[in-house]
Amino acid sequence: MTTPAGGRLLSEPKYEALYEWLRTSPLTNLNKVAVADFGGLRGVMALQDIGKGEEIVGIPATFAVDLGGDARDPLPAAQRLLATRAMEVADNFDPDDEDDESGSDDRAAYWATLPPPDSPDLCTPDFFSEAQMRMLQWPPLITASRQRGAAIRAALGSAAPSGDMGTSSLSAAGGRMRELRWAVWAVLSRVLTVQAPPDPGALGGGQPQGRKLLIPFIDMFNHKGGTKHYLTGRTDGMLRVVAGTPVKAGEQIFIMYGTETTSNAEFVAHYGFHDPSPQAANADRALARAYPEALPALAFSTVEEDEALLAADGDDALSYPESLAVRLRLGLKKAAMAEKLL
Repeated sequence: MTTPAGGRLLSEPKYEALYEWLRTSPLTNLNKVAVADFGGLRGVMALQDIGKGEEIVGIPATFAVDLGGDARDPLPAAQRLLATRAMEVADNFDPDDEDDESGSDDRAAYWATLPPPDSPDLCTPDFFSEAQMRMLQWPPLITASRQRGAAIRAALGSAAPSGDMGTSSLSAAGGRMRELRWAVWAVLSRVLTVQAPPDPGALGGGQPQGRKLLIPFIDMFNHKGGTKHYLTGRTDGMLRVVAGTPVKAGEQIFIMYGTETTSNAEFVAHYGFHDPSPQAANADRALARAYPEALPALAFSTVEEDEALLAADGDDALSYPESLAVRLRLGLKKAAMAEKLL
């Protein structure tokens, strides 16, 4: 099905299985939306007109994968993700086991919709070559990506690939590295932080704590800076996307990742895209002010050279990682110039 907005409904069995599983709860609301393809990018499409303030999607929190507290280090959440997925896709997994704490009847339907480790969706700097990494011209991002790689190797310990391994051992170690890198990517790119209820046993009733959740279906919404649609809910109830403006049938529906202060360095690092919105451009200016020591690296190319690289086509066209790196450094150059720092 092609809509006026250019979306094409995705009716593959894995999406039908996801809908069927989510609708095992009478509280689930997927009546107004479906997963669709928009020019090669998967997203969420409106099946009918939706008014401002209406619920777009409602998912009971019990369907979500809880990956722990809102800590900066993605590794613990990534390791829990792998352990949970391994249990729930195992042949002997019993969805009716009363001792199972996953909150899932058959979450294997959800795992099947996540991009696999070899997907082109994994396009953040953590998967760049060294040459592509240098093209970023932004030392804080390069350092953070290399530190994550080192942390993954440290977490694997003796199971990490090394030159001392034989062929079979090296292959197995490479597989473990690949899986953990994928899980870290999934945590950084797909997890949403949701408030848990206060702990009544804590002093003064406690404060709500953020929990890292993978939320089936809701994690398929794409980002658009400045969108008014928003996520609301808590871990003990419903997780909803609510319309901040009217939506027409056939349109792609977006949410906003991060906040209005999220810079393109973070969008590139966590999600693998560059946001051209005014909100991200303003955040880039704040980033340039915050990291004056990183600005000299941007001078390795000029604005004109970067624009020429992005305009090249045919054999001279950049790969996606290369174009992403150039778009980031070009945007940061312009931000630094706007601040009269470069």
